[in-house]
Amino acid sequence: MPDHVHFVFSLPPEQVSRADYDAFYDLHLEEILAGEGFNAARRYWLSPASPERPEVEFAHLAVYRTDGPPEAALAALSRRQDAGEITIPDWFDGIRFLTYDGRPLEDAELDFPDQAYVVLSHAPSRFNDDEFNGWYYAHARENLTSEGFDALWRYALTPRIADDDRAGRARHGAIYACRGELADLRAALAESAAARRVDIPDWMPEGEFFSYLGAAG
Repeated sequence: MPDHVHFVFSLPPEQVSRADYDAFYDLHLEEILAGEGFNAARRYWLSPASPERPEVEFAHLAVYRTDGPPEAALAALSRRQDAGEITIPDWFDGIRFLTYDGRPLEDAELDFPDQAYVVLSHAPSRFNDDEFNGWYYAHARENLTSEGFDALWRYALTPRIADDDRAGRARHGAIYACRGELADLRAALAESAAARRVDIPDWMPEGEFFSYLGAAG
């Protein structure tokens, strides 16, 4: 069974520069990986990649692989934070977060790509999670017929920190390894749909799909 993952989407405070956020998060990942339960991580700067938008546009994503479900790793991290072992800048409380635990739905271990196309989705009410995951299994492989999409990993999501933002309702996450500019990737997906290599069902507008293009930080 591949590792579980923990997704941390964030929006830095307006007064914090990208360089300062990079410096903080580089240290943050190093400190987290020094503790128990977390075995790998990579972070990405995000650009919105779909016409539909969540209320909050998260700018940064950190993805952690964990030894089993993330609960134990997060509990250990909380103890280390309480003990003062994790560096917390004075502007930390100004960060907006959206976090998920991810249970793997694919057989492959997440191999953090340099460029990632990340899709959060929530099934229409007519489907349960298992039915939607089954549909997405085929849908994801159809998307891989598109130029620039090379591999994927899928996860059943459980929100851990979420507010009323629609993206916080997502229950399915897909990470595609991709290459190319966003406009070219979107055009490739549209071309695959026009060629009927990708089936776009009539119920799709009933679901919620939010996409980001991530560049490794």
